[in-house]
Amino acid sequence: MAIDVASTWETVIGLEVHAQISTDTKMYCSCPAVVTSELADANQYVCPVCLGHPGTLPRPNRGAVVRGLTLALKLGSRINERSVFARKNYFYPDLPKGYQISQYDLPLAEGGALPYWHGTRKQEAGLVRIHLEEDTAKLFHQDDGTAILDYNRSGVPLIEIVSLPDFREAAQCVSYLEELRGLLQRLGVSAAAMESGNFRCEPNISVRPRGESELRTKTEIKNLNSFATLRRAIEAEVRRQVELYTAGREVQQATLRYDEARGITVPMRIKETADDYRYFDDPDLPPLVLTKGLLDEAGEDVRASNFELRQMMVEEDKISHEMAATIADDRTVHRFYRLCCKDGHAPAEVAKWVTGELLRLLREAPLKIQPGALSKVLKLLRAGELTLPQARAVFEQVYRTNKAVDVVVEEQGFEQQNGGVDLEKICSAVISDNPQVVADVKSGKTNAVQVLVGAVMKQTRGGADPKEARKLLLKLLRVG
Repeated sequence: MAIDVASTWETVIGLEVHAQISTDTKMYCSCPAVVTSELADANQYVCPVCLGHPGTLPRPNRGAVVRGLTLALKLGSRINERSVFARKNYFYPDLPKGYQISQYDLPLAEGGALPYWHGTRKQEAGLVRIHLEEDTAKLFHQDDGTAILDYNRSGVPLIEIVSLPDFREAAQCVSYLEELRGLLQRLGVSAAAMESGNFRCEPNISVRPRGESELRTKTEIKNLNSFATLRRAIEAEVRRQVELYTAGREVQQATLRYDEARGITVPMRIKETADDYRYFDDPDLPPLVLTKGLLDEAGEDVRASNFELRQMMVEEDKISHEMAATIADDRTVHRFYRLCCKDGHAPAEVAKWVTGELLRLLREAPLKIQPGALSKVLKLLRAGELTLPQARAVFEQVYRTNKAVDVVVEEQGFEQQNGGVDLEKICSAVISDNPQVVADVKSGKTNAVQVLVGAVMKQTRGGADPKEARKLLLKLLRVG
């Protein structure tokens, strides 16, 4: 019998996010922070410090600390003026030292919250901690079952953001992660590109009967690096846990991986506890004591989040959530939109052009024009000097050539056309040239008039108002 998971069981999810911090060098040495994708480039950027040779002395990356503080300030976290680096001890081939330098008892920051939009609903996820650590090496798996280790990534600075178990479904997790990714990018903390592996998520999942408040045993799924995979992995693990409880069995705390091919979660190892990692203060790294200068520097980079921008556009500019989300998601697009609005245009009109014409052209070629170009087109449109089709044609030509709007209008001949279009004469000619379409319209197929409208627009090279052309055509045909 099928199990009705949604109505009987409640899912509880917490998220651990690892993002590579945007810096030139690694976390504790001066090697370039380069993550390679080709095996031929493996192990080109390593040194005794990031390989953990005995006697080497690591030193924290100042830029990584500042970026971590910037994020903590934005999220309202409690910053620890004295934080401690610790050694997290475990054996794995991608960890040459046999331990990872991380933070445990005293992280960089604790608490805070990230507000985000889930559809059109405002939500908020509380945070447990924000801490700094180093990345591990990268494994290149070979066809013969062996693997080659690339230590270029070993030591690249990471920031880990750990949430409270405030999520109840996979879609909610994706909404949160989209907001967090956008914030990391907007603040310059991380490129946060999942496809490049520098933004990875590990959900902690448990289920409980609806109405029950106590948390049950959780499992963790490692290293999910796409939103689609995250959704499928969470849903698969929820099903597995519900099936176990329904069969009268218990869920064992474990670390899992998601098998994409089979659509199931697979145990990697029994879940370690903090005691298993034998955390202790790193003897080579003194406590990180923050100065006012560091905090001031971090505060200079705090910018509005995507959540805040979207809220402002919805509540103040009165545009739709969908348009606001699209514009807020891209810093360049948002700047373009905002500057056009400041030039006196209605936000709804600008948003329509930005999410329509501008984004369409952006998919084809990089942005080179200034917002003033769109502003000029909109002014000509409002003044009646360009029709809507002409305005679109002018904006596209300006975008592709970076020529001035007035130059494109003159080259297209729109200036001369708009002053001397005899619309009634053109409509009459179109009616004479299309007897079959005229017969269709008069027989009741009024939608066929759009064929005539299209012919008028072609004759006028977009110079006619389509609504006026339709109205005049129907009048001349004595229809409607």
